[in-house]
Amino acid sequence: MRLVLTIIAALEALEAILNLPLIVDRPNLLFGPWAEVPETALGIFLAKALVVCHPMLAIAALTFSITGRVRGALVALGAISILTWLSFLPTVVQNGPPLQGFGDIQWTVAQLLIFPLLAGTAVALAALKCRYSLATAMIVVPTAYNTFGMILFVIKVLAANV
Repeated sequence: MRLVLTIIAALEALEAILNLPLIVDRPNLLFGPWAEVPETALGIFLAKALVVCHPMLAIAALTFSITGRVRGALVALGAISILTWLSFLPTVVQNGPPLQGFGDIQWTVAQLLIFPLLAGTAVALAALKCRYSLATAMIVVPTAYNTFGMILFVIKVLAANV
């Protein structure tokens, strides 16, 4: 379980590093600029809060998982998922959820419904000090989904340039 949490925390740290230029309105190191720029003050605040807090929470999760403090790692990884969800909400409320194709519908359901529920449940299980293995399995899903999407994006870009 510690190994799985360490790998997930390292992947979250990588994603956090890729997003750091967004703090000063520069493009993401892999994906470029935000797909939908938040226009409200709350949206900008939540997006910037995610970019600032994500590296710190990823480092905390990595530290906790390496030192064997599974409960702390679960809470830190759950906080990342919940902050990510919060950062999407203002843009979704403002522009509506993206539902143009199957990929958009899948992304919307995953990011706005499933992942916050999994993260909340994992944090609750960690707080109750029970079923750490179930909580770990739940917290792995959002990071694995996003990492898989990142890998597919890189493959598509490489295939297009060959």
